[in-house]
Amino acid sequence: MAVQPITLTEKEHDEFVKTHDRGDLLQLSSWANVKRQNGWFAERIAVATNGVTSGVALLLFKRVPKLPFTLCYAPRGFVVDYDDVASLTALTEEAKRVANANKAITVKIDPNIDRDEVPGLLTEMASLGFNHKGYGGGFDYAQPRFTMETDLRPSEKEIFGKFHHKFRYNVRLAERKGIVCTEVGRDGLQTFAELMKVTGERDGFAIRGLDYFENLYDCLQPGDARLFLTKLEPKLALDQQMATLEKAERDLGKIERSLETETVEKKRTSLLNRQKQTGEQIEKIKAALPELNELHDKYPNGLVLSGGLLTLAGRRSYYLYGASSNEFRDFMPNHLMQWTMMQAAKASGAERYDFGGVSGSTDADDEYAGLYAFKSGWGSDMIEKVGEFDLVLNRPLYFALETGLPLVKGLRKRLRR
Repeated sequence: MAVQPITLTEKEHDEFVKTHDRGDLLQLSSWANVKRQNGWFAERIAVATNGVTSGVALLLFKRVPKLPFTLCYAPRGFVVDYDDVASLTALTEEAKRVANANKAITVKIDPNIDRDEVPGLLTEMASLGFNHKGYGGGFDYAQPRFTMETDLRPSEKEIFGKFHHKFRYNVRLAERKGIVCTEVGRDGLQTFAELMKVTGERDGFAIRGLDYFENLYDCLQPGDARLFLTKLEPKLALDQQMATLEKAERDLGKIERSLETETVEKKRTSLLNRQKQTGEQIEKIKAALPELNELHDKYPNGLVLSGGLLTLAGRRSYYLYGASSNEFRDFMPNHLMQWTMMQAAKASGAERYDFGGVSGSTDADDEYAGLYAFKSGWGSDMIEKVGEFDLVLNRPLYFALETGLPLVKGLRKRLRR
């Protein structure tokens, strides 16, 4: 087989990434535009076998402070069949050529491959000059080594049925409370950024600003970044509850009329049970009406409670960012939002819904236990990636970076998605 370097257009590159099993959002050419805002620049490489594209990679470059050198990083790359040794070798040689031209100290990759998915991978990568960085914890690397993913290939009914029973209940609860989740356009980013500020203050983490989200939304190709907002609509909840109340009262009337004429003891017992259950349902609805009326008076136009940014890359979809207000959190708007985004991702053709990283531990005492509990409730699987590989091009400087911990930590932080 003849494997040769080729030049692809951005469209051709992205089409290959979106249809390949190893494809990932972070390997799209548009991701380079997202990262440019933070001082990165990029080059694309590709190889073909007998004239047919067989591997591509987006290489991101970051200049090392105060030195005329760069670091090269192919996030979740290369995009190639890793058992296609000829294409993998050719792609590695292309990466070395481009990286050397940009004075890169090292080429880092963290392939979109499960740990034990490709037998002999570590040996093969070592033969190409790559150093494996080990099997550390989920957040020890540029990208999380452990992720939670939900399979979107079954029917919606089957997907929903695999959720934890409390999550299914919370989705339905949100709907009963008058929560709606809809996709909005770019103008909704201002609201989303404001929600993100609230979230950061509440949970104590650094946040991205409006300019970052606008850049992300604008850079990704149309349809690859989609914004969803959840909103409390008290009138909707009122209408639903009133319709349910009217039906329950009609049912109760039928039951009571049947009781007047029914003489068979077994049937009377069944009717009495239904009478009790329906009466309790009516009382429960009536008890909820004052709160709904009060909410309707206070928020006649509704109130936005949370938002989520869904991104897409062909077969894969990603819950990239989420934010929520401090109000009505017990109405479970985020649960309805996640389900809505999964449905949207599935409708777009995505086969996986990636919730992002977890630590890799399922221990209840783990510091990230709450993160795992939430992400695992969606019928998701914990995926362990194979981790990072470094192709060292300048050993003295690489050693200096590896041992100069403050500098390394600073650079690693800049690599993260």
